[in-house]
Amino acid sequence: MGKRIAPGDKIPFFQYDTPYSAQNSFRALLEQNAPLVLVFMSNFGHPVTRTFVSRYSHSRYKLTGGGFAMVVRSYPEKLAENIGPRSLPYPLLCDAEGVLYDLLDIPSKTGFWRTCSLEGWRILKKARRRGYVMPAHQPQQMPLTLILDADGTVLFSHYGSSLTDVPEDCGAMQNLLAELDLLPEEPEEETDDFASDDYEEEGYDEEEAYDEGEEEDYDPDADDFAHVPDDSDVREYNSPKLSHTVLLGLLDDPYEDD
Repeated sequence: MGKRIAPGDKIPFFQYDTPYSAQNSFRALLEQNAPLVLVFMSNFGHPVTRTFVSRYSHSRYKLTGGGFAMVVRSYPEKLAENIGPRSLPYPLLCDAEGVLYDLLDIPSKTGFWRTCSLEGWRILKKARRRGYVMPAHQPQQMPLTLILDADGTVLFSHYGSSLTDVPEDCGAMQNLLAELDLLPEEPEEETDDFASDDYEEEGYDEEEAYDEGEEEDYDPDADDFAHVPDDSDVREYNSPKLSHTVLLGLLDDPYEDD
């Protein structure tokens, strides 16, 4: 077992697998996306994890001051049938064996009221209606949220006290970066003191010019990703294609059919 990581510590560089690519460089991910928000959650098949996967997908456009990636305790080859390279607008790192979870001492807890917030209870209640059965007394993987600099230095660390104790969405991540003063400074716009006078002399109508311009409102759905999963795209919890997605290697799969 490792030790809890704190601001000022450095996370080691490593190679990671996703459902659509293997042996990726974590160093390169940091260099290209710092400050990087890295959220560790349970396996992809867990109702809480799936809920936040969807939330982060739909709100990814709100995070403009840094990058985002998510770590799940699942085997990449088991998720590959459902998650292609353009399915999610962020990297999904797979650590089924829990190597990073052990290294960073991310705990698992038992007991419903020790692990579940009111929000988590609502998510699980909805999942039960769709066929999910939560095994009694099974340890639940707690989450961890990190913000990392380009060299792997931890700028922020929060070990979740419940299954849902993570940023609500990518807008919350953007706000957190702002609170920590980690957003890049925007360049000051240059102004021409004589521009307004010139426009007045020529009968320039600002509102008319704006209406005739080519700018369009930003559409979060019209981004570079061909498809972002929603609830209708998430397979049922007892789907055979996710039957081997595990919480921990030594535990029974809660989504496996009897």
